[in-house]
Amino acid sequence: MIHRKPFLAFECAVLFLGIPGVLIYFQLQGGIHFFETLFGMFFFTLLLGYLDPSVRFRVKGSWRRAVPLLPGILLRALLSGVLLLVAVRLIWPEQFLSLLRERPRLWLAIMILYPLLSVAPQEYLFRIYFMQRYRPLFGDGKRMIAVNALIFGWAHAFMLNPIAPILSVIAGWFFAETWHRSRNLRAVWLEHALYGQIVFTVGLGTFFYNASAQALQNAAP
Repeated sequence: MIHRKPFLAFECAVLFLGIPGVLIYFQLQGGIHFFETLFGMFFFTLLLGYLDPSVRFRVKGSWRRAVPLLPGILLRALLSGVLLLVAVRLIWPEQFLSLLRERPRLWLAIMILYPLLSVAPQEYLFRIYFMQRYRPLFGDGKRMIAVNALIFGWAHAFMLNPIAPILSVIAGWFFAETWHRSRNLRAVWLEHALYGQIVFTVGLGTFFYNASAQALQNAAP
């Protein structure tokens, strides 16, 4: 009989530590297939989650339940957006609103496609799956939120710059906290989408530009 905690620890290490490490290796070798990796993990964990009764898919996900959370989410996103806008203007002035100014069609494609193709599977992986399946390892409080944020940052290390994982750890804390408070997938999906759209709009997209952005570029008219 497989003891649950050691098995979960091994699975978590392979999926959420090992695979991002492999992505770093392949990125150093010349590039990766981001969407193939993301959706491969998504469908694999979807199967594991279906077989695990502790992973609930029918979470508090209605828009009606998300409405009370919107003021806090929007205010935090607004404040974060202003801080990032000022930071880019002062530190990377050449990047200030660069995508919006220079590639408006690509910017529009990212605004539309990013929430659907990137945010949705990520939120299943890191919030619905991770924060429910690995509850026996990390509990259901601040330790889980902290671990989830760090794992989310590590998942962005393959961008090969310090900005992407640092911002992802901070944002990951916000998303994990929202999920912990509400168990509302739509709320955390909206929050994640807003932060991604802010990052690409203010000019920080260059730190997150990889195969995922290239795929979105190919989809732009």
